Amino acid sequence: MRVPILLCLGALLGAGCKTHPEAAAAEPPKIDAAAAPAHGAAAPAAKSRPYGLYIPGGLDRSKPAPLVVFFHAYGSTGAASARGLGLMGAADTHGFVLAFPDGTVDSQGNRFWNATDACCNFDHTSVDDVAYATWLIDDVASKVSIDAKRVYVAGHSSGAFLSLRLACDRAPRIAAAVSFAGAGWKDASRCKPSEPVSILEIHGDADTIVRYGGGLLFDAPTREYPGAETTVAAWATRDRCSGPLVATAGLLDFDTVVPGAETTRKAATGCPAGISVDLWTVAGGVHQPNPTVAGLEAVWAWMAAHPKR
Repeated sequence: MRVPILLCLGALLGAGCKTHPEAAAAEPPKIDAAAAPAHGAAAPAAKSRPYGLYIPGGLDRSKPAPLVVFFHAYGSTGAASARGLGLMGAADTHGFVLAFPDGTVDSQGNRFWNATDACCNFDHTSVDDVAYATWLIDDVASKVSIDAKRVYVAGHSSGAFLSLRLACDRAPRIAAAVSFAGAGWKDASRCKPSEPVSILEIHGDADTIVRYGGGLLFDAPTREYPGAETTVAAWATRDRCSGPLVATAGLLDFDTVVPGAETTRKAATGCPAGISVDLWTVAGGVHQPNPTVAGLEAVWAWMAAHPKR
């Protein structure tokens, strides 16, 4: 299972991109309205911002369901990312509601999320994606019964930055955040969650876009971000975990491109009950996630194990 290329190649080369990477390909087919009958109305803080919503056909509407909100990478779309990662199938299997919004379009024609000073509001607009995401969660809950203790956010690249930002700014609303190749604030003091949030950072150590060890996004001196280990260590401190990272399981075959079981899984020790701060390192993994079925199952199992207490 492969994920579409999610970053604007022109931007990587220093040139402007007039369309996002999926523009040359056929638009993903519309989601079956019988299975997912939803698009959001306008968000007051972010003008008219529709979003995709997938509701599994066999969902038991009499019981509150978990909600996963997935934020795409810079230059991608919610539908393309959700389909590429196989999230609809996971929603069918595990019975969670899936929302996949689109970021606003910047001056280069690429959709982005305003997450941190590094990523990815390059035009310095006033869009408030924290407010938008908060509204989106409320709007989904107005359409289908959602378990407030099982609201999860996840994203890739720019979307991963936003997922971690939401854990900072909306901690009471978020049970856990999963970051695929993202990072937190360089200035750790800008993240002050009001309560602990479980965090999972999944990062390839061969990532040359959002580097495993940290760096400057697109080599711009004003776009510095921390590395994966620093991001996780900062969250361990915020979540009041007292011990070091230790291995939690054997190697996981997470990536379809890298041969064999390549991913180590570590978690902070001494965390409060129900809280986990984890780092999965994909040896040889690049920026684009290519999860195996087992890898995606492991991610959902991790989220499901960390509801709000």
